Amino acid sequence: MIATATKLVSIQNNSDIVFLIDEYSTALYRFCKGITYSKEDADDLFQDTWESIIRKPFKIDMARNPVSILCAEAMYLWKSKQRKYARRKRLAPEEVLNYEPDSGANLEEDYLSKAEKDHVNKIVTKLPDKYRIPLILYYRMEMGLIEIGKILDLPTGTINTHMKWQIKSTIFWQSMI
Repeated sequence: MIATATKLVSIQNNSDIVFLIDEYSTALYRFCKGITYSKEDADDLFQDTWESIIRKPFKIDMARNPVSILCAEAMYLWKSKQRKYARRKRLAPEEVLNYEPDSGANLEEDYLSKAEKDHVNKIVTKLPDKYRIPLILYYRMEMGLIEIGKILDLPTGTINTHMKWQIKSTIFWQSMI
């Protein structure tokens, strides 16, 4: 049996924390923005996730995908926040991302591109979490079905079924327009 060297990063060491932040902050922020669809909520979730990771006394295996651990923690925090809002019978207000066209760019193309992105975001935000989160992980984070299954603690076949349902759902929504 060949022993493989794995690097365990202990969260107790400041240099390891800096390494994790330098290496994976962009991917984590992209995931946070993908599940919240709001810059302010994404910023809060991003900060809360790092705070939670730093406070927890566990080790991250760098040989395996550390982004999945960070995304799973962010997803747990986001779901907790959503449950708190549901308990209080409040809905989070939908906020539109600020849009500033590039100077000198074609305004018509920018408007059509923005309208298309807004349309896709509206469709995706209407999906339930069990369909929306795998969609974000698959297309925005470019994770495989096995990694998504590990994060969501679901079998790969269930994730595959959810992805097929999303495609049928998208076709349905497009036919309603």
